[in-house]
Amino acid sequence: MYYEGLNLKELMDSPLPPVSYQKKLTYRPTLEEAIYMYNLLNEQVFANKLLMPEIEIMARCRKYWGMCYGSYDEPTKNRSSCKIRMMDKWYCRQWFITTLAHEMCHQYQWDVQGMERRKIGKDPIMSHGPSFFVFRDKLKKYGISLKSAHGRKRWFKHQNLFKC
Repeated sequence: MYYEGLNLKELMDSPLPPVSYQKKLTYRPTLEEAIYMYNLLNEQVFANKLLMPEIEIMARCRKYWGMCYGSYDEPTKNRSSCKIRMMDKWYCRQWFITTLAHEMCHQYQWDVQGMERRKIGKDPIMSHGPSFFVFRDKLKKYGISLKSAHGRKRWFKHQNLFKC
């Protein structure tokens, strides 16, 4: 991959393709890329606290950009009890990374905070409540906006991606 060795900030600050290309959903991440981005986010934002989930790049998930869902099975020594699904077509790499970070916040809720909740007899949660936004400031340092949802127009306006 031509961007190996770049840190998260450099990837988020990298030049964007022209809007005409973005509108055609030209960025098509591979599973290898998704795993690379996951590991990069885990290292730089989540202090390697997350275990690798099963990651799927889905060709037919048009109702959502990404989704994280957890299983009540206990995580194994090296595998999360969550599964992350991501769409296969994106406007740009930055949107993909932002959505992956969003899903990783849900994974953190389920795998890390959920373990703490289980110890006191509560069920784990996966929501857009206060526990979801724990990493908002840390993600902001990398140019990643943590919101409960991103619409196309709001996304471009918020990220100032109309500049390209």
